Amino acid sequence: MARILTVDDSPESLDLMSYLLEAAGHRVLQAGTLAQALNELHHAPIDLVVCDLNLRGASGLDLLRHVRREHGLADIPVILVTATSGHDLYARALAAGFDDMIQKPIEPRRFAIEVEHLLGRSQGRLRPAASISEAG
Repeated sequence: MARILTVDDSPESLDLMSYLLEAAGHRVLQAGTLAQALNELHHAPIDLVVCDLNLRGASGLDLLRHVRREHGLADIPVILVTATSGHDLYARALAAGFDDMIQKPIEPRRFAIEVEHLLGRSQGRLRPAASISEAG
């Protein structure tokens, strides 16, 4: 299965996402900060990143921007997982370059299925150039 990096500053969210993805057969690496996520991305082959929007001292957008501009990482799909709400957040997340979005609270019965679906269709995706605000 896939090697998935989960990035969230909430240990509870990291544990839940990791548990659900590991139960589905994936290898999961965890990061609680932007620096930890970047370290994992540079030291292990990653098939997919699942990232919260709001991180302490940074944002999922900061991570996304780094991934998209670095040779060797730019094709890694990045899924936004967030409790931030807004009527157009999904469209703004896609426009910013995220491959998809999953709204928190995570639905345990569907989370791994949604991630696998997104992972399976990540080939050949288009990323419109636009911007999403950190405030959501």
